[in-house]
Amino acid sequence: MMTPQFISIGESSSISLDSLKPVGEDVDTEGGVNIQVLNAFGVTVNQYLWIDWSADDDIVGWCDGNFELVSGVTFEPGQGLWVQGTSAGASVQSAGKVGTSDVTIQLRRGATATGNPFPVTIALQDILPIGEDVDTEGGVNIQVLNAYGVTVNQYLWIDWSADDDIVGWCDGNFELVSGVTFEPGQGLWVQGTSSDAYLRFPAPEL
Repeated sequence: MMTPQFISIGESSSISLDSLKPVGEDVDTEGGVNIQVLNAFGVTVNQYLWIDWSADDDIVGWCDGNFELVSGVTFEPGQGLWVQGTSAGASVQSAGKVGTSDVTIQLRRGATATGNPFPVTIALQDILPIGEDVDTEGGVNIQVLNAYGVTVNQYLWIDWSADDDIVGWCDGNFELVSGVTFEPGQGLWVQGTSSDAYLRFPAPEL
């Protein structure tokens, strides 16, 4: 899973699909790279395929399932996307300007695909949940998925400051974790008990 990193020039609140371009091996083959937008239940609700048929039909860009070019598709800063490709050497590049303000993502219906929207590594301890019910046990948790969609790491936000003075991200044993970082563009699956919960990613110091 990944997240677009840059806000397009002249825009302040969204990132266009056109500003994302796959690079590397096999990206120009049919279905070589596709982007999937997931809903709160992890179900694909939109899918876009990268096509380069410039030699035959002069079709180059993101297409729908009917291989028709799409336009006007935008993503919010920090919105996570599930990206699949036929080659491990493929990657997706963003174009635009680097945001200088914190990015706050709403946990839609209590769950959302999100991720590091900045071109620098972000520490887990600097990502803060805000809103209703974020301080309850399991109120907000971050899951790191592998290429098969399986959770390989999970972190729970805990605020037990009244009793045990434990405040921060914990592992499954409710032990505070440290040294956990997320790479630029790395996507995460976030779940919360309230749709009014948010996750705030700190802007980099440029």
